Amino acid sequence: MQNVTKKHRSQWGSYKDRKNSFDDSKDIYRFAELVNQYSSVRNYIRSYIGGGDCGWVEKPDGDYGVDLALYRNGVRSANFDIERWSQWKSEWPHYYNYLQFLGRKEKFLGKEVPFFMCFMNFNRDRFALVDEKTIRSYPTIEKEFVHKNVKDRVKEISMSDGYIFGNYSDHESELFKLME
Repeated sequence: MQNVTKKHRSQWGSYKDRKNSFDDSKDIYRFAELVNQYSSVRNYIRSYIGGGDCGWVEKPDGDYGVDLALYRNGVRSANFDIERWSQWKSEWPHYYNYLQFLGRKEKFLGKEVPFFMCFMNFNRDRFALVDEKTIRSYPTIEKEFVHKNVKDRVKEISMSDGYIFGNYSDHESELFKLME
């Protein structure tokens, strides 16, 4: 079984509505829209960064950095990375038992500002959000993905440690934390 390669990542991240596997601008835009739409997610983020005027900056560190940064009063206050999952459409897939934080994204942890991982469904109407402290509490393991015949380094995060926001189902509200 081989490790996940750049070719795999490119293939798996290429959707019909993207120019290529790195074109996640629509996902980033939709995430910011959902944050603006739901006060519960804004309150969750503000619990980490405080109040004040906030604004988004897309890809503040270039193509290989975080997807989005939140600036408060002109100072970077939080980082976000967004992964859109092709298998998660109208309902959380029964065969996904964890939120899988990829080992190659560990470079985003340990910065001077809070980090959040956003797992967005394919339809872009809901997402799970996990903060850095929760991510760091899980060990990084070598995981075999038998159905794809590859292995990769991941942190398998319990769904109950992620907050769900957006147009989620009753079943998803049982799997994830809710922020009222």
